[in-house]
Amino acid sequence: MLEIRDALFKMACAAREKSYSPYSGFKVGAAILTESGQIFPGTNIEEATYKSICAEASAIACMVSQSGREIIKEVLVVAGEEGDGSLVTPCGHCRQYLREHAGSEMIIHIAGPEGIRKSLTLSELLPYSFGPEDFR
Repeated sequence: MLEIRDALFKMACAAREKSYSPYSGFKVGAAILTESGQIFPGTNIEEATYKSICAEASAIACMVSQSGREIIKEVLVVAGEEGDGSLVTPCGHCRQYLREHAGSEMIIHIAGPEGIRKSLTLSELLPYSFGPEDFR
């Protein structure tokens, strides 16, 4: 499992470097691992009216456009500066996107450029969530 987390971390860091964030300068990279073992990257993309695309949403869009709907097993998000200790978690909208494509026990790794700072399940980050099964 450590090999997979290393691969997720490297891919998220590479995606972060491709961030298009000319207004905020806040670079974020993400990588998602699906149950089938595929890894998809994403980066944040800003535009002049500040209607940005988050790295997590970008990674999910990459997954869906390349392989259709899959179940996300883990996501790793890299943001902040080395050693600052900040926990940059997915925004509310991205939490809901993740919920749409994952079970409540999906693991979210929060990282800085130096490595993983904290790992949580989706249910810890988004308790009492609303998901696809609520329509049944």
